[in-house]
Amino acid sequence: MLIQQFKRILYGLSFPIQKKIRKLQNKHQGEECYLFGDGISIKWFELDHFKDKISISVGYLPFHNDFYKLNTEYCLLVEPNWFYPFVKTYITPSTYIVNHIQSAYRKCISKNLDKNFIVSLSNFPVLNGPNITHLFYDLPNSDIVIYFRKHNIEPFHGSLRASILMAIYMGFSKVYLVGYDYTHSPSRSMHWYEKGRGLDKEIKDYNQDFFSIALNFIEIITVTVDKKSYKLKSVTYKELTGENPIYKENHEIISTNYLKILSSWPNYDL
Repeated sequence: MLIQQFKRILYGLSFPIQKKIRKLQNKHQGEECYLFGDGISIKWFELDHFKDKISISVGYLPFHNDFYKLNTEYCLLVEPNWFYPFVKTYITPSTYIVNHIQSAYRKCISKNLDKNFIVSLSNFPVLNGPNITHLFYDLPNSDIVIYFRKHNIEPFHGSLRASILMAIYMGFSKVYLVGYDYTHSPSRSMHWYEKGRGLDKEIKDYNQDFFSIALNFIEIITVTVDKKSYKLKSVTYKELTGENPIYKENHEIISTNYLKILSSWPNYDL
């Protein structure tokens, strides 16, 4: 209860800071976009085949060698407190480590002043600037968050939910999920910047409750290498682009420097 009261107070105090978020409401009414995650299927995709629509990146896609080929307008990294010097890992045993990844990501922010980086409001004391927009577990002038919560669904639980929520808020009518491999059938684990082709695993109910509500507001299509999806519409990379998927190993699509930085995170297979 005390935590919820604190969040309400913080949200009230942050009202002037959230002017940037309010400007995004319905900015892309009726448009389509690509939403890029960090799934391992990106190893099979040439990014320049996705430049025909606006892209929203989630996670570490700015580290990709061909990131510049995309028509990226928004980059989301909404993990709370991520841009502080130390970060708590939730890998057993949980501990605090020096956050080298956030330092590298800050450089991406500085080099991409034409892109809007959307981060958690909790980072406001340590991260600010003309291309930074802060987000705090709500969306001004919109009932969409209330609608999800009335159905006992927390729309900010995880980057996929938060990014689709933002796409809805900005007015996009259709979103293509790229690199969200847990929506594929069968699913494939691991990230595009890790070694290998990933591991097949079954996650039939992945975010099923969230998608059942989100599909009332936006059309969602997941882009696969050569598979289908349990719950969403799907299209293969070849069907979408006309090109065959070609696998590339991590060192072919990300620099040695970034691999070294990412290796500081526990349990990444680099």
